[in-house]
Amino acid sequence: MKPGDLILCNFQPKTAGYIEGEGCIDMKHHIKGEYGMIVEQRLDIDHHTVLFPKFGYEHTLASCAFEVISENR
Repeated sequence: MKPGDLILCNFQPKTAGYIEGEGCIDMKHHIKGEYGMIVEQRLDIDHHTVLFPKFGYEHTLASCAFEVISENR
């Protein structure tokens, strides 16, 4: 997996993230079943930042939370 790969999300997060001192941010988008594109990868912790163009939204996901549909060559 690398930036530019097309993925299909198979997980729905309950939160969009965490802000210290404020707590969890509500998830506004339903991304399970949506297509996205990997825009950044962190292999040291197996996390990938995925852009969901339908929403103009980026979310960090572990590789077990999506399926690679098309690899960028």
